[in-house]
Amino acid sequence: MDEERSQAYLALIQEILNRPSKVNDILNGHLELVDEGLVQVCELVAAQLQGV
Repeated sequence: MDEERSQAYLALIQEILNRPSKVNDILNGHLELVDEGLVQVCELVAAQLQGV
């Protein structure tokens, strides 16, 4: 996974965290980022937020 894609995943996750009521709209607007890489980055972010 390249740095540019990682940053795009992080920006998408931040947008979702900032506007959770719009998660479907946000994801539908970024379908090119909805893949296994996003799942992996979500897992890393979740672990960081939990302090693991």
